[in-house]
Amino acid sequence: MPSRVLLLVGTKKGGFVYTSDERRENWELSEPILPGWTFLHLAADLRGTTPRLYAAANHWAWGPSVAKSEDLGKTWDYRSEGLKFPPDMRSPSKHPMGEWNLTAPGAIGSIWNVAPGHASEPGVVYAGTQPAGLFRSEDWGRSWAPVESINRHDYRLYWSGTGGGDSCMHSIQVDPRDARGIYLCVGAGGSFKSTDGGATWDVFSHNAIPTHPAAVKLLAEAIGQFPSLLPPGKDPAGLDELHRMRLDTKNPDRLWGQAHWGVFRSDDRGATWVDVTEGLPSFHGFGIGVTKQGADGVFVVPLDYGADNFRVAPGQFAVYRTGDAGKTWERLTNGLPGPHNYQSVYREGIDTDGLRSEGVYVGTSNGAVYYGEDAGARWHRLPGTLPPVMSVTAAVV
Repeated sequence: MPSRVLLLVGTKKGGFVYTSDERRENWELSEPILPGWTFLHLAADLRGTTPRLYAAANHWAWGPSVAKSEDLGKTWDYRSEGLKFPPDMRSPSKHPMGEWNLTAPGAIGSIWNVAPGHASEPGVVYAGTQPAGLFRSEDWGRSWAPVESINRHDYRLYWSGTGGGDSCMHSIQVDPRDARGIYLCVGAGGSFKSTDGGATWDVFSHNAIPTHPAAVKLLAEAIGQFPSLLPPGKDPAGLDELHRMRLDTKNPDRLWGQAHWGVFRSDDRGATWVDVTEGLPSFHGFGIGVTKQGADGVFVVPLDYGADNFRVAPGQFAVYRTGDAGKTWERLTNGLPGPHNYQSVYREGIDTDGLRSEGVYVGTSNGAVYYGEDAGARWHRLPGTLPPVMSVTAAVV
């Protein structure tokens, strides 16, 4: 049976699904899904015979939800029983500067990330939240329980310097070889890995030290402003700010990170990191995509970073690709808008589909979605102008 490509798009005002066949020449766009909800991330769960879709869906009045669909997005169930922190985590606490933190975690503000569990654990799904927390479901997302080992980690006091109140948990990755291997990131709070299924967690990106001169300068200034917000005994140059982390499913020992201060690669499951920012026009960005089959390829969208906090593509929207593990970068603009085009790509805004002649997808803050054929050699804008795009996820069913 021919494959179908689904492109799951989360926006500030609802979800959308693009559909095409494996030739990816013609695309159909769905009607808005849960209009008015903010979709920060969508995931496709292809374990078993029934494909399932999950959405990190959030509403200003109805609250957060891990919405679920078993009919490829036609209908959704947004009930999420047990998706809340324990009552004792609602009490104020002190952060490292000694002040009372009145934004300590309590009710969940939003869902940031959803990740299906390992193939050997059908029904297991993970969700990352803001305030920063990890939750686990064992029944395909119907009911949830907090993962206390990370939610009460000793480093929680250092998450954004507020006990996790304004941090989010994202980039949840499960090692395809071993259900016990789990990685995740905390916004402005570090990256953590577990090798025992979530019983214990170790920080592992603190040695991702930037080398880009502009990044080094800005990082030194930040450390000077917030010296007491760093965990004791950790290199202050590693502020643990990975905006997005990806595990390379072709080589699961390899991790990629787009950080606040550069692009980094690890070849030993996070034990050591190499700064591969050289060759890019900026050290700053959010999203990062990695090919799933065939030739190696990694994709980023560098954003301007200056004292004025501009943080958009500086006129020419461009995707950069490396095929040699970050030694060199190629600028891809064929079919992309510019000059005088200023937009951003958020942390979940890049993905790949894993088909032969791999497709790359990018969604922008201006509501445009682009498909890059032949690993980004030529770009095509998909139909429609959507609300600001928060995430794109490609799935082949």
